[in-house]
Amino acid sequence: MGRCNTPVIVLILCSLLLTSCGGGGGGSPGGSPAPAVPPAPTGASATPANGNVAVSWAPASGATSYNVYSSSASPVTKAAAKTGVATTSATLAAANGNPIYVAVAGVNAGGESALSNETCAVPTTASKVGVALYDPLCSTTLDGSKWLSPLFDQRVANGAMVLRTEATGMESNTSRGLFYSTFVPVNDNGQRVTTLQANITVPAASASRSGGAATRAGIRLAYQPLVARLNFPGSARDFISFQVGLRDEGTGLRAFREVTHCDNPSCTSSSLSGISFVDPAGFSGEAPASYDTTYAVSAALDEGTGVLSWSITGGSVNVSGTADPTAYLAGNTNWAALGANPLATSSGFRDAAARTLVLDHAAGSSGGITARFDDVKVGFNNAAPALWDDFSGVGGNSGPIELSSAKWTLHPGMASMALTAGSLVGHAQATTPSTDSLSVFNALAFSDPASINTVQADFTVSACSNSLAGTNRVGVAGALYNDGTPGTTAPDINQPNSRVGDITASLFIDCTAGDVRLQITRFDTNETQTILSNSANALVPKGAASVVGNTHTLRMTWDPVARLVSFQADGQAPVVVDPKTVNARMNTAAPFVKAPNVPGKNLSWFLFFPSSVSTGATASVDFKANNVFTAP
Repeated sequence: MGRCNTPVIVLILCSLLLTSCGGGGGGSPGGSPAPAVPPAPTGASATPANGNVAVSWAPASGATSYNVYSSSASPVTKAAAKTGVATTSATLAAANGNPIYVAVAGVNAGGESALSNETCAVPTTASKVGVALYDPLCSTTLDGSKWLSPLFDQRVANGAMVLRTEATGMESNTSRGLFYSTFVPVNDNGQRVTTLQANITVPAASASRSGGAATRAGIRLAYQPLVARLNFPGSARDFISFQVGLRDEGTGLRAFREVTHCDNPSCTSSSLSGISFVDPAGFSGEAPASYDTTYAVSAALDEGTGVLSWSITGGSVNVSGTADPTAYLAGNTNWAALGANPLATSSGFRDAAARTLVLDHAAGSSGGITARFDDVKVGFNNAAPALWDDFSGVGGNSGPIELSSAKWTLHPGMASMALTAGSLVGHAQATTPSTDSLSVFNALAFSDPASINTVQADFTVSACSNSLAGTNRVGVAGALYNDGTPGTTAPDINQPNSRVGDITASLFIDCTAGDVRLQITRFDTNETQTILSNSANALVPKGAASVVGNTHTLRMTWDPVARLVSFQADGQAPVVVDPKTVNARMNTAAPFVKAPNVPGKNLSWFLFFPSSVSTGATASVDFKANNVFTAP
């Protein structure tokens, strides 16, 4: 009996093994091999709609279906919510105003691929008719191919000025001379800064760079003949930059000094010609330095001799030297016109500043740097340097959290722009140190504004205050055309890269007035404007809808053929204005002559204090922005 059963058992086992192994060769009953797992899908993109997000991607070779993973936060993993689809698109429900992050995996009988690139969108009630999505502003990085501005932060913290600059996918510096900077000039009150000193520390934990990126933190004295002081990208002709500080270009942190001049308007390259250096033995412009180490740096001009001097001390670095630009100055027509020692004139000195910056020697690189500046000393008009700001918040110094406008200009107070929780988040606040009026302006500028005639974006102001009932504004703005205003004297004459004669329009939430309104202005000089529109220009009247806590969609369109500008808020009927004539919206006409000299367009936020009877007036605004749409 046993002898008869043995071969039967063996045959059954063999039959089972052959079945489970696919006949000993493949993974299917027919004997064919299992398909390879598909590659990760590419080109995933998301478009916002009312209450949902439309996602699409390129087909993945061999995929028979797809799994769409979505989350309210980045990064998306395969632990996120999953939706299976058979096509290369999907529609996902989501609440308006809340970001949704998406990644896609291809699926077939062989298994599931890795995830695609991550994409995001923020559902919105806004109309998309006539516009295309430019940037949802819900990523974790800001696309440098779309924006000229970096993410930034400037404030006082723990008794020091803290500056941060961060840029991703940067444009090459050799294209338009572009760099991305957080820049805080000394308030010189019309004097010449001849010495600038500071203690600088760069924390390693917040430093990053890739590819051809260069990161810098330092102080700078800048010189330029008055006639050449124009706007990007033609702002650098005859420009002398004297920098001392710390930088990392891929070989670790280095202490450096740099004195260069620009010989073309955009400074796509700089030169050392005509500058004579005296450096310590073995030093050729830089020396090894260390993150998280404090360095005392100094930059100075001797107005009697015209010689620049510098020093860097800290860690293992103790170097100093001089640079004499006399030969360069004498051989340059604009500089020679200012006299024998042109750097010592008010027409030669431009500014003195602390700053962090990143730039790209290649293209598409990314970088970020934070620096702490403390015990800043300043010498004016060839006098010895004295303590200017120790950031203690007492005795007229900046602090405890804001930069004093009595000490620093351009962006005093505290300001930042970050990508947080799926939105571009902006903040600004300031306190007046005197009874004078004060304005604070920040912006996210489009990289190629000349190609854009329509800008639309969603804005939500979350907090707003102004103790003097001034104006706090958040919105869109841009230069439309030039009316031919001749200007006065150089640089304030109508020419390329000068704002003189440029007609600008803005559409903004005024959260102190409680309305949404438009404004049209003209630049009479390179810095000052005249309002041409009248004050009865509210699109959302005060009290008609809350401007704080609610999302408002702003759209502004310039028609270059009819030469009319259209303003629209929250999908209401557009208000069309003819800025060329006096009419119900315009107090002063601005005839069309040509395209703008400086075709900038931006998302911006602005604080303004009128003159007060006492010091200590305060203002602040916090907002988020999403869903930037544009049209040519």
